[in-house]
Amino acid sequence: MIEGITKLLKVVPASDRVLRVRFAGHRRSYALDLTGLIARSRHFAPLMDDAKLFSHATIVEDGLGVAWPVETEWGRLDVSAATLRRIAEEQQPMSGADFAAWRNSLGLSLTEAAHLLGVGRRTIMGYLKRTELPPVVAIACRALARDKSLLAAHYVPTKMNRPAA
Repeated sequence: MIEGITKLLKVVPASDRVLRVRFAGHRRSYALDLTGLIARSRHFAPLMDDAKLFSHATIVEDGLGVAWPVETEWGRLDVSAATLRRIAEEQQPMSGADFAAWRNSLGLSLTEAAHLLGVGRRTIMGYLKRTELPPVVAIACRALARDKSLLAAHYVPTKMNRPAA
C-alpha cells in the first residue's frame, strides 16, 4: 500500500444507512451513518429508502472505495475510501481529553478557546471534564484545527505578542 492512500479492508451494511467499515492500518471498525451523504446528494437518493439496495454495498478498486449497483451518469454509484475515512473521523465523539489535546495542539489559553468558540471560560473548563462534547463543538474544533486560515480569521490572542522576525 502506498503511504497516505486510504484503503478499506471490510464493509458490512449494519442498518438502513449505516456501514460498518474497517480501514487498512486500523484495528477497530467504525459504524458510519451515511444518512447525511445520501440525503444531500441526488446521486445517492436511490439509497435513502431502499435498505435492500443499500445492503449491496461492496468494496471496489482493491479497497479504494465502496460501490452500489446503481447506475449514474458517470457509472456505478460509489464513494471513495478517503471520503469514508473523513466521515469516520468527523463522526467520532470528542471527549474532554480530546478537547484538551485540541486546545494544547493549537496553543490556546482557556480564554482564547472560549473566544474562538463563542462561549464563556467556565464552559471551556466544563468541556474538559465531559465524556462527550456537543457535536457542534467537535465540528468547530476539528474545522479550526484543519484550516489554519479559519483559525487565523477568528483567533484573538489574550496577549498581543509580535511574531519573531
